[in-house]
Formats: sequence, C-alpha cells, structure tokens
Amino acid sequence: MSYLALYRKWRPGTFGEVVGQPHVVGTLHNALRAGKISHAYLFCGSRGTGKTSMAKILAKALNCTSLVEGEPCNRCDSCVKINEGRFMDILEIDAASNRGIDEMRELREKINMAPAEGLYKVYIIDEVHMLTPEAFNALLKTLEEPPAHVVFVLATTEPHKIPLTILSRCQRFEFHRIGIGDIVGRLREVVNEGAIDADEEALRLIAKLAQGGLRDALSLLDQCLTTEGIRLDVNTVAAVAGVANDEWMADWVDSLIAGDAAGVLRSLHQALRDGKQSGQLLSDLIGYLRNMLVLSLGAEARELVPVSSELAERLVLQGRRMGTKRLFGAVERLSGLAGEIKYGGSEQILLETGLIRLCRMLGDIPAELPESVAPKRQAQKAELQEGPMDVPVPADNRPQTSEPDAEPEQPVQTNVPENSPEKDEPTDTVFEAGPLWDEVKERLREEKKLTTLAFVVEGHPVLDGDTLRLCFSKKYEFHKNRSEKPEIRQEIEQCVEQVCGKRLSVACGFLEEDVVAEAGKPSGDELLDTIRKVFGPEKVEIVKEE
Repeated sequence: MSYLALYRKWRPGTFGEVVGQPHVVGTLHNALRAGKISHAYLFCGSRGTGKTSMAKILAKALNCTSLVEGEPCNRCDSCVKINEGRFMDILEIDAASNRGIDEMRELREKINMAPAEGLYKVYIIDEVHMLTPEAFNALLKTLEEPPAHVVFVLATTEPHKIPLTILSRCQRFEFHRIGIGDIVGRLREVVNEGAIDADEEALRLIAKLAQGGLRDALSLLDQCLTTEGIRLDVNTVAAVAGVANDEWMADWVDSLIAGDAAGVLRSLHQALRDGKQSGQLLSDLIGYLRNMLVLSLGAEARELVPVSSELAERLVLQGRRMGTKRLFGAVERLSGLAGEIKYGGSEQILLETGLIRLCRMLGDIPAELPESVAPKRQAQKAELQEGPMDVPVPADNRPQTSEPDAEPEQPVQTNVPENSPEKDEPTDTVFEAGPLWDEVKERLREEKKLTTLAFVVEGHPVLDGDTLRLCFSKKYEFHKNRSEKPEIRQEIEQCVEQVCGKRLSVACGFLEEDVVAEAGKPSGDELLDTIRKVFGPEKVEIVKEE
C-alpha cells in the first residue's frame, strides 16, 4: 500500500476532531440538531485551517443515517462510502481549473437530478473566487433557489473577490488561524502515536513556521520525520525548513547590538553555506526584533511571543541593551531593506550592506573613509572629543526655561569612555556627528528630499546634548536661513531619528571663527558716525569708487 501523507491520514472525520474552530463547529452542530439546514454555505479563511475538511464533514453529516447529536457516526453505509471516496452524491469542484461558464451550465443541467445514494447532493466548490464573472452569473440563479435536495458549500481564501450577489445568498463562516498551542497539541498526538521522541521546542518551531495552518504543520512534520534518526529536535526542524534556530539568532543579534560587523557577516556567510536563504534570514531577524519590542511592553504581552521562558528572558535583556528607540529604528531599516531585496538585484549583497549600516547605527562604528576625506573627518572627531562648540543660535531656537535665573544646562559630552556605564545605557545614544551625518544626508537623498539636502550639505554638525547644531560659514548664510524653516528642520529631525534612533532637535548657527571675526569688526554705519563726530558732518563727503 502506498504511503499516506500525515495531513491526509490525520484529516478530521468528525466535528469533534476539528482543531481551532470552535465557533464554526458549535454553529453547525446546533443547526444539524435543530434540522435548520441552509442551502448554501461559504467557508472563508487562510490555507490549512480546515475549510475543505469541514465541508466534507458537513456533507457526511447531511447524509449520515445514524446522526448522533449532530455528529456523523462513521459506521453507516453512507459514512463508510464517503470516507473511502465512493459516494456519488458529494461532488468536489476545483474552481481554479473549472472556472468557466460551460462548467457552471453543466452543473445547472445536472442539479435537478435526485440523489443517487444519500439524502442530499452536496456540491463543494473549492477556491470559488477563481470563477469568471460569467460563471458567477450562471451560478447565481441556481444558488439562490436550488432544489431542496441540494446544498452548496463554497470555500475560498479570498472572499473579497466574490461578488456581493453571491455573498448575500450564503451563510458565511470565518475560519481563524489556528493557535500555536492547538497545533502543538495535534502534533504531539501524531508523534506519540508513532512512538517518536520529539522535543517540545521542535514542535513549537514547526507550529510557528506553519503560520496558523495545521496542514502546513503536518506536512513539515512529515518531512522532518523522513530524516535520519528517531529523535526530533529543534536543529533538525531548522535545517529542514531552512530557517535559523533561536539560539543562533540570539547570538547573531548580540553581535549586531555590539556593532561587530565582521562577526555578523561571518555568521551570515556560515548560515548561507548551510543552505539558508538571505530573504528568509532577514525575515527571521525582523521577527526576532519584533518579539523584543513586544516583550518590552511588559509581562502582560508575554503571551503574544511564542518562545520558551529562557529565550524570553534573553530577549528582554537584549531589548534593554538596545533601547526602544534604536529598536524601532532597526525594525524600520530592516523592513525597508526587505522591500529593496524584493525588487532589487543580489539579495546577499543588499543584506550584507544593510547589516553593516545597522551595525554602525547600533554600535556607533565609524565608516572607513578615503585618504582625501580622512583628515577632515578626524578633525571633526577631534572637535567632538573636545566638547561641543559654542555656536550662537537665534533666539527663537534657544530652549526656554521656566525661571529667568535658572542656570543653563551643561552640554552632554560625546567622548564617553568605553568602560563607562553610560556607554551601555540604552537611552543614551551617542551621535557621532561625522560618520552618521553622512548617513543622514544619504537618507535625505534616498527619500527624494533633495531641496533639504541642498540647504544642509554645507552645514557642519555638532552635538550639544539633545540638540544637533548645524554650523554654517558666513558665506552660506542663505543656506542657514533656509535650514531654519520649520518644514526643513522637521525633515532633518526625522532623518536624524531614523539614522541614530534618538530624537534630536536641530538648531542652526554660524561657525565660531566667523562669529568672532564679525563681532570684532565695526559696521559701516558705526565707522561713518565716528568720522562725522571727529571732523564734523559738513567736512565729510561720501565718494563711491568706480
């Protein structure tokens, strides 16, 4: 006898065996007990949630001669034939391959014929949304007033594609995604029956990868059980499914948080050599960071993260080290990278460059620069280590204090020692103005904010606490004035927050040497007044040079 796949072997035969759909089971049970049978049902939901299985159970219950409390007996002649696929009055139609008007006309011609063996003729139309508009129109009248011995069961994963005229003539049931706990319970039944030693974490990973579909979970379990050995562990499941296991992913994220770009790339290349896919690794990483974000909400969100207690504790610690703002920035950046990979060229190259940028953002690693640019960048870094420059800022941009005699806040120094406790504090993001400012300008370019980029490109960034001061030379006064516009400042602040994961206010001013030179030079009007006072106004004549 040929091998029977697990999802076929374990297909439910009664309502009581259906997993994860109590709202549908309860309603159909009550209808069958009360004898209130509708002429048309519509089962909606994602794949693998039990729509077709429920349709077959309903058809069996309608033709069972020994129905007990709404459950088919599975012993009468009708039930036995249905289970063996020999019952003539249950007709399954795949609308994906029989979607034209001719098939619906043939159905209309045969529908008035009485049942050959049972009490009802049941038409199960799977993927009904694939029918053409003409086929829907041909089905409409029959669906509205079918013969008393006919019941339609329509199944679809995309109910929004079905005409409203069809929807209004059916009783609609929504099939939910099956919970991880319910899937693990059914998988445990399967492995126990086969005397298979399976780790709980392995079954949980299978349930997680199934994304709410029990059929997908059983298919993956079937594939895992064909590997050598009689023990099913999480590493076997990860290898078969081509995903990263939780322990490897946790170590990978530790390298990301530490800004260890070389270590991140080494781990990535090893995973790729082991058969992992770049797109799947990126998806796994985004999901891991999502779990970190959810767990940062507190204990009440623990049930939303289906991981072991040991991994949950590690996720919480990693989230504290990373900080909520930088975590949001990382998720946003990786989500954008996923879009680039979807429509881009080389997945591996895009993933590698994206991870290096993420390491720079999380670990404040300076970029390597060409020799022609390096001296200028080192000078900027030296200025940062000496402390923020005393840059005059317009009065509108100065922070207001509630008391007029309050002492001004001391600026936050950027040269934090490596072993300082502030270095590990997730809320204190050190903005290394030189390298990260280049990323801010690149982000402006990527988001097509070219006008803003043209104004700020001549600015020299200096961090002063929670304020990023852009210092311009006097010859770029126009650029400074335009950068002070509220809409321009808002765009700069948004890009800065996306890059460094911290909200900074932007203020504009002039370079210190230009301010000092301008302050020491008398204006033209002041000099003219002095000359008039010394020599008398009648003896002063203003002559313009040619």
